[in-house]
Amino acid sequence: MNSATLLPPEYAAVLPELVLTAAATMILVVDLWLSPAGRKSLGYLSFLGVILALLAVLTAVGRDGQYWGDMIAVDAFALFFKTVFLIVAALVSLTSIGYVTRHGVPAAEFYALLLSATVGMLLMGSSRDLLVIYLGLELTSISSYVLAGLLRHDPRSNEAAIKYFLNGALASGVLLFGLSLLYGLTATTHLDVIAQNLQVGRVSLPVLLAAMIFVIGGFGFKIAAVPFHFWAPDAYEGAPTPVTAFFSVGPKGGVFAAILRTFLLGLPALAPRWAGIFAVLALITMTVGNLTALWQTNIKRMMAYSSIAHAGYLLVGIAAGSLLGTQAVLFYLLAYAFMNLGAFAVITALDTEGPGAEIKDYIGLSQRSPWLAWTLTLFFISMIGIPPTAGFLGKLLLFSAALQGGYLWLALAIAVNSAISVGYYYGVVRNMFLVAPADRTPVGSSLALHAALVVGVVGTLLIGLWAGPFLDWTYLGASLPRF
Repeated sequence: MNSATLLPPEYAAVLPELVLTAAATMILVVDLWLSPAGRKSLGYLSFLGVILALLAVLTAVGRDGQYWGDMIAVDAFALFFKTVFLIVAALVSLTSIGYVTRHGVPAAEFYALLLSATVGMLLMGSSRDLLVIYLGLELTSISSYVLAGLLRHDPRSNEAAIKYFLNGALASGVLLFGLSLLYGLTATTHLDVIAQNLQVGRVSLPVLLAAMIFVIGGFGFKIAAVPFHFWAPDAYEGAPTPVTAFFSVGPKGGVFAAILRTFLLGLPALAPRWAGIFAVLALITMTVGNLTALWQTNIKRMMAYSSIAHAGYLLVGIAAGSLLGTQAVLFYLLAYAFMNLGAFAVITALDTEGPGAEIKDYIGLSQRSPWLAWTLTLFFISMIGIPPTAGFLGKLLLFSAALQGGYLWLALAIAVNSAISVGYYYGVVRNMFLVAPADRTPVGSSLALHAALVVGVVGTLLIGLWAGPFLDWTYLGASLPRF
């Protein structure tokens, strides 16, 4: 008998969220009795909490259903996203331990907020109701605003938090206005019922289109889609490096889960209209992201624009509006979690031990720390989309979804933008391998960070070389939120 059977079904459905909430609370309580040196253990406590939450996800496999007034779903889609989000939280917890200690980041607040933001992401992945989606989004967003400003004595961190908060508050208002219009038109916040009421056709089409535009704009900010992306480079640069790593995958993945639920499950009647908007957003987002990244000199700003470009790739799958498109989004998010967090683990290692904020700081890294240089190269290769990495298969699925959806121009845009991205990734690789360093001091890193790197390398290669189980998993998840 597993632990889930001892709980009422409603609580078993949100057991991972409950576990993370308990872990965050325990971190804050335990911190009261720890010495400054002992606070390093809070990172391992956070990691343990995430692992227990992952085990809670496993107990929900095969227990599909809808709970809490049909607002929370336990299905393959929700379980997929919960697993990915917990992997992200686990890797960030491991990567951050040395950085938090070295830079004086308040450990208890950092890990409690990290777990709280993850709870919001889990709610977004499993919600079938607009209110729960919004609550999950705001829980993640508010935690993220504070995380961005945890380097209290760094003006750039303060600036990042303020810009993120002000822009985020505006975007939340825009999104909430769009959701309120949907409620006014359909008299419900439940996605299934919204879809049924819209099929009847007794709603004002202009108001419905306005609601759709506002919802797309609100979500577009959260994923840093162009032209809603201006906050991202400053927030990524000023935030603590492990927080930047979390921003680039975690909250963004949660919003993509919310977008898929909202538009595929709630607004299928408007698919011809929103698909075209997402297609245009995909094109300009990937193009602006890649072109702007070419002239960046700060590594985190470069990765911010890279993240914007990858959001553009993911939007292609949403624009396709098909089962293959949804599967491509899920598969690419899984691959991106490993390769992007792996890259940020290397960036965190350099930023922890010494100068590591600028691309020039990577000069001669292959001679100073070959392991870090080669792993970062592997992650960049995957981000470009070169076989046999996970990134290659992810882009291949997105390419196929674009062709299937009749978007030949989007498929070509993926290929062209992947070629453009070689320029800025190669700039870092060239510094690591082809430029002699003035300082040959090895870059030290913690055992926990090395463990995160190993997981990133294994995930990036395993998904690329042994894709079958992952394709089956993402197909199963994508097959459920259908209209």
